[in-house]
Amino acid sequence: MNGSDPDKKPPQRGGRRFGNFLEHPENDLADDADFANRRPPTPRTAEELASSTDPVLQADRNRQSTRQALTWLFGTIILTVVVAYLLAWVARLMGGPACDAGEAVWLCSRSAQIWWPIATSLIPAAGIIGCAIIMVRKLNSFTRWRPWMGVFWVLIPFAMMWMLQTWQILVLALSD
Repeated sequence: MNGSDPDKKPPQRGGRRFGNFLEHPENDLADDADFANRRPPTPRTAEELASSTDPVLQADRNRQSTRQALTWLFGTIILTVVVAYLLAWVARLMGGPACDAGEAVWLCSRSAQIWWPIATSLIPAAGIIGCAIIMVRKLNSFTRWRPWMGVFWVLIPFAMMWMLQTWQILVLALSD
């Protein structure tokens, strides 16, 4: 009688979702992180609409981006520690005057005390740079990028702490 259809649901307000948007479950990107993505340009023609990314595929890419970011974080940290340990074994097996004199166990020569901190610091530095590049590429491809920003800000202090600890060896080796 008042012009409204009793079967039609009123628009629901749940976060940023309105009206007919919820009628299509493939468009129900409920995760708040998906609403922070850069929005792709609105299609102006039918061809652009047909060639746009499927929302289900986009949601899968967003979930995959989060898993990739966490893998990058733990991979960088674990790879840094493992490579540092292996390079320390290499320096130990090479030997040197400090081991012969009983002053050192792992970094036995001055050259090992110089190259080991530099070589082990390359991995965290590359992890930060790689994370930044991937983050910008995810942002520009309209994919979830915020986990990559979080990983970036976890890798920065990790790299700073790593270099603060290992470069003390380098400074002492260079001062002799």
